[in-house]
Amino acid sequence: MESNVLNDKFAKHLGAQIVEVAAGYAKTKLVIQSDFLNGLDVAHGGVIFSLVDYAFALASNVKEESGLAINANIHFIKSVALHEEIIAEVKEVSRSRKLGSYQGVVTNKNGDIIAQFQAMAYLKKTQE
Repeated sequence: MESNVLNDKFAKHLGAQIVEVAAGYAKTKLVIQSDFLNGLDVAHGGVIFSLVDYAFALASNVKEESGLAINANIHFIKSVALHEEIIAEVKEVSRSRKLGSYQGVVTNKNGDIIAQFQAMAYLKKTQE
């Protein structure tokens, strides 16, 4: 895995933690802080998206190739409250010479689905 992905400054700023990473798979988590809330006092969609996008980056980047997002789509299903922990899990669906397709889900600790995610990555060889 590319060290640049592991050193994602925005993910660190959010407090996102890596739970598990394997080729084509990643799981991340974070706890909703007060400054992550929107005007309705629930987690801002951008925070939820950022967590699952980080899992996507981890899943799509491997030692030989870098995966760069060319499309991402999220469906928000359930709101998230202050101090709630959310978990993002992303799996590779297919990978060709230049494109990778991924699906993900964001859940809470009870397994309730918070959001569903789909994305595509452009794959390029990592510079030596």
